[in-house]
Amino acid sequence: MRRSRSDGGATISLVPSPNPLLAWIVLGLPVVFVLAALAFFVVRWARLSRPRVDPEALLLGAVSSSLQERGALAASLGELRTVHERILDALPFGLLWVDPQNRVAGFNEEGRRLLGVKQGVVGLDVDFVLEPFPWLLDGLRRVSGEAWRTGDGERRWLLRRIEAPARIGALLQFEDVTEREAEERRRMLRDRFAELGEMTAGVAHQLKNGLAVLKGHAQLLRRSGQEETGRELEEETDALGRVVQRFLQWARPLQPDCRSLDLGEVAAAVLEEVGRRPGGQGLHLELKGSGRALADPQLLQQALLNLVENAAQASPGGATVTMELEEGTLRILDRGPGIPDAELQRLLRPFESGRPDGTGLGLPLALKWLNAQGADLRLRPRDGGGTCAEIRW
Repeated sequence: MRRSRSDGGATISLVPSPNPLLAWIVLGLPVVFVLAALAFFVVRWARLSRPRVDPEALLLGAVSSSLQERGALAASLGELRTVHERILDALPFGLLWVDPQNRVAGFNEEGRRLLGVKQGVVGLDVDFVLEPFPWLLDGLRRVSGEAWRTGDGERRWLLRRIEAPARIGALLQFEDVTEREAEERRRMLRDRFAELGEMTAGVAHQLKNGLAVLKGHAQLLRRSGQEETGRELEEETDALGRVVQRFLQWARPLQPDCRSLDLGEVAAAVLEEVGRRPGGQGLHLELKGSGRALADPQLLQQALLNLVENAAQASPGGATVTMELEEGTLRILDRGPGIPDAELQRLLRPFESGRPDGTGLGLPLALKWLNAQGADLRLRPRDGGGTCAEIRW
């Protein structure tokens, strides 16, 4: 506080001194307000100058991004499905996949080829698709486990039910093993033929020598006046000689000379030869169709003679024995009493004859000669009675 006094009298005045802090406050408030206003103006200007985001555009952008992600996922799934289908189509056996709703979920290319089923069956009811193949429907009803074999009349199949989770459905593997089984039979027969050939070669040689001596004695008996005894002995000797000749044919190793043959020419020669023999008298022998095959002409003719003679002997008088030809296929059809299914394969084994006076070597020899030139022989009952002997190359 400032003090003052006057000389004319005693005068005292008190004047307060200025405060620096208060002065700064008074001077600073306007500046703060100005700065705050400036900051508010800058912030407001920045917000107004920023581009506005359209909510619709934002939503469309999100949808577009989602669609792109789904498209990429779908493309990946499509590529995975293509790889999956190619793997299935590369399998060397048929594979059928049935979903829990009993619809075809998958059918690979080999499976469709084996059954002759066209594309486009996926999604259809399996009972409808497999109606012509009841053996496959039966396989779907089986439990998973070991493979089994079955037949559909002409072909043999190997099947196996593959274990799969219930939500997946059923997986059935199937394979045509007709040719494999036929080759196994041919191999077993070849082995058996080789063993029997070695055994019969020695036996036939000894019998042939003994029969020559007996035939000589039979001729001496006839010259000495015992005509009937000598003739009977000679006939029996000739009959046994034919059996021995079959044994020798059985034992003889084969070296086929295969070439492209006109089956019609060979078949016509065989029918003409059988027509001249006693067994072909009183029968109608006919030839149908045409075709070619890679075969040995001599071995084929011998095999056909045996088969046609068997058909002629089994047929009643006045019946027709027919030879049907196709490319690589030949069938011999008769109208005899037929052969039960259980006997068909047995008759192809050596010394198993269907006639009391048969040697049991006619059919096995025919099979041996046919196998040697790459053909297979199959016997089966004929519709309407009789037997069909089918040769396939």
